[in-house]
Formats: sequence, C-alpha cells, structure tokens
Amino acid sequence: SRGAFTVKMGPPVVARRWSADTVKTAIADPAARRLGEVTATADEPGAAEIAERLRAMGWQRTEPGGEDGFAAGQPRYVFQVPFAGRSLEEIHRGLNQQWRRNIKKADKAGVQVVRGGYDDLPAFYELYAETAERDRFIPRPLPYFQRMWTSLTAEDPDRMRLYLARHEGDVLAAATMLTVGSHVWYSYGASTGRKREVQPNNAIQWRMMTDAHALGAAVYDFRGITDTLDESDHLVGLLRFKAGAGGEAAEYLGEWDLPINRLLHKALDVYMARR
Repeated sequence: SRGAFTVKMGPPVVARRWSADTVKTAIADPAARRLGEVTATADEPGAAEIAERLRAMGWQRTEPGGEDGFAAGQPRYVFQVPFAGRSLEEIHRGLNQQWRRNIKKADKAGVQVVRGGYDDLPAFYELYAETAERDRFIPRPLPYFQRMWTSLTAEDPDRMRLYLARHEGDVLAAATMLTVGSHVWYSYGASTGRKREVQPNNAIQWRMMTDAHALGAAVYDFRGITDTLDESDHLVGLLRFKAGAGGEAAEYLGEWDLPINRLLHKALDVYMARR
C-alpha cells in the first residue's frame, strides 16, 4: 500500500564452513582462486533445501555487487570464532602463534584498550577515514555512526560498544562491537599507520573477545571476508588476520529478493548495475 516493489532479506542460515587451517592452506595454494571453490570442512544440512523452498516461493538470490565478494548489504562470507562451551583460556589457545605473540607485545609496549562513548566517535572516525583511504573503500559519514550509536544504545546501553587502543596518549586503533542475544559482532574497525609495531589491532580484538566471552557470547563474529584467495589482492591480508583468531569461515545463503512489482524491481537492478 506504500508502494514497495521488492522485499529483501539475508537469512541467517549458514550453508558451508571452512576451518581456519583450511583457509590458511587455501591462501597458500596458487591453484586456489576463490574460497567458494575450496572443499568445505563442513556442509550444513538443510541449507540447500531452504534455498530451494525460497526459489519455489518466488525469491531470487542476488549475487555480490563486487568482485571482492562484498555486497552492498550483508556479506555472504564471514569469519566466526565459536565461544559456546569454551573457556577464555581455550579460546586463547585457539589463536595462532602470531596473534598470541602480538597480544603479548602490545601489553609489554603499554598499549591500553579502553571503552569509549558517543563523544569518542569523532576520534574513531578520524582513524576510520584514514583506513578507508588506505584500504580503498568509500567511508560512511560520521553522522551515520552517531545515529547508529543513538538508536542502538536506546534499545540497550550495551547493544553497541566502542573500544579505543591508546599508546602514550595516541589513539592508534578503534572498533565497534554489537551484541544481540548471544551473538557478538566486531562491526567496524579502524587504525592508523603509525606505531604498527606495538600491535594495537590484536590488542583491541583480544579485549573485545574477552568482554564478549564475559557477556556469555556463543559466537564472536568478525563479519565480512573476501571470497578471493589471490595473494595480490589487498583484502587477503584482512582474511589472513581474521583466520589467525582460530574459528572458521562461513558462507551464508546470501541475500534474496522477492519482486512485488517486477518492472520497478528490474529498473532498480539496471540502475544499480550502471551506478
């Protein structure tokens, strides 16, 4: 009645999983080009049936909008660390040697990770804008994060958290963490190119993982990873970083559209393809 012409959704249904070791091996294999082409460690039962039921009801799966595997909406490939039934010590042992070394190095260097608030969002954004330029993506504006904070913390003061990694008065890294039920997401991250040797990124992630475990999280979700395994792609470094935390890569069923007005739905597809 309000003129909607398409319904979109991203079902939280995992289709396949790859262990961290499988991902690491695939990155090192010159013949492996995309994660989706690598034999999965586990295929989730029922996912294919759900996809067929959606198609039978008229839903259409949309493909990622870019060659790097990231869509305009929710990522199809993510990296997750299972927490359920595991102690913090077990999770720490699941980190690779480089992660554990970097966490210890940050602590020895005096990196302090603290929780921030709404007034610290500009400091986060300054690093986020620097990260966007370095990693070649278009940043969201500061008011986006301010609205996110206001909206989510109005639901629950702990729904969204901001963490800052400081060293000798300098903010070197910052990240947001979202919590819904027992699922915790590392949502947005940012860092400067300065003082990388004190390892602020590992320090901030370990603090967030520690706090997530204390909250009773069943899973710590690093969110989107690239589908490409090409070593020359700058996003492979992000995949390698996340895989170092242990856990597993997961492929969701992806995003699905249900066209209500097929003409307008097609027109939007054409517009988005040309934009």
